[in-house]
Amino acid sequence: MRICHVGLNHRTAPVELRERAVVNEADIPALLQHLLAQKPIREAAVLSTCNRVEFTLVTHDPDASIALVHQWFAEASGMPLENIIDHLYSHTSETAVKHLFAVASGLDSLVLGEPQILGQVKSAYEHALTAGTAGHILHRLYQATFAAAKRARTETEIGKQSVNISSCAVELAQRIFGDLSDKTVMLIGAGEMAELAARHLQGHGVQRMLVANRTLVRAEKLAREFDGHALTLDQLSEYLDAADIVISSTGANTYVLLPELVQAAIDKRGGQPIFMVDIAVPRDIDPRIDDLDGVYLYDIDDLQQVVQGNREHRENEAEAARALLDEEAQAFLGWLKSLESVPLIRNLQERLEGMRREEMEKARYLKHFEGADAEAIERFSRALMKRFMHPTLQALKTLPEDIEGDLFMGAARKLFDLETPQAAAVKRIAAKDVNEHKT
Repeated sequence: MRICHVGLNHRTAPVELRERAVVNEADIPALLQHLLAQKPIREAAVLSTCNRVEFTLVTHDPDASIALVHQWFAEASGMPLENIIDHLYSHTSETAVKHLFAVASGLDSLVLGEPQILGQVKSAYEHALTAGTAGHILHRLYQATFAAAKRARTETEIGKQSVNISSCAVELAQRIFGDLSDKTVMLIGAGEMAELAARHLQGHGVQRMLVANRTLVRAEKLAREFDGHALTLDQLSEYLDAADIVISSTGANTYVLLPELVQAAIDKRGGQPIFMVDIAVPRDIDPRIDDLDGVYLYDIDDLQQVVQGNREHRENEAEAARALLDEEAQAFLGWLKSLESVPLIRNLQERLEGMRREEMEKARYLKHFEGADAEAIERFSRALMKRFMHPTLQALKTLPEDIEGDLFMGAARKLFDLETPQAAAVKRIAAKDVNEHKT
């Protein structure tokens, strides 16, 4: 079996493409079960965030599985595969494991070391468990992933002075306005990203905060915590003109702010500009709003410049973290390799032992085959078998996790006339059917 990782992220694909591929939480079970219905895929999980959509698969045919996921991306984006293929990446075996470890540790994030991604990876695993698409291998992989991420954060300073997308949005606002204490900020959305933004805003002296959300109860809860004012999305037209800064992070599938609504707010402000940051994927703010006079609109990809400044002092710690992740990846790959090599080694040892015993039984008809002579021949036959098989067994125990390893195991099965696990399973099922028919 092979681990495959297929997807796109903020480095390979613009937000316009990422938002087309976003998987809504409610759609995850059906998508995972659809993937598992495809013959090559044995286990599957999907991670969908504002910066990435990635599939982690367990498969006996990596090429076929990658092709299936590529086709899904084409259908999800509504674009021909040839138009998006350059935005997709795929990893197998060791590279796939290391990539997942890096993602969970925040080393592959837009904001290097950001902690929220680990919770999102855990959520992806939980969705796979709920959908019944995470089996023995994915279970072990994700447990190893969480352990690796914990080591990276506790044994290095990669997460020290942690920043995130929300803090970068606030930092960008501060670069433009300087002092934020006299500004009114509107948060659209009341989820985790909005709460993080609110904390950073409060830390920068913001005293007037509006919280707009589809559900008023959630808006009120966040507003109370930060002495703000809660409103529903239906009330945006009444309050938008009061906002100097708008930070939007809802989970809506359609635009929350349209040009007509924003133009009306600008008119009420007498032309006084509004600074807007859209950190949602799919985007909340219609990109046409950027063409309006008096509006300065930034989306999540525009935060790259801010992020780069926060990134440079973390690179040394990131290198130390990557070294730890490599250690953890090798440990997991050793376990994964054993899933196939251990049964083969056991099968080979049992077959050779059976052959040795057959020959020993034949030898019992020889004259004087008893007592000390019989024990000496027994020891000799065992020692000879071990000596003969030692190089082969050592090679099987240290197989590479790639096509070369598969070829070696195939050659061993052929040379020693051993059944594949699949053939043995078919034979057991056939024997069971025969027995049941007889009864």
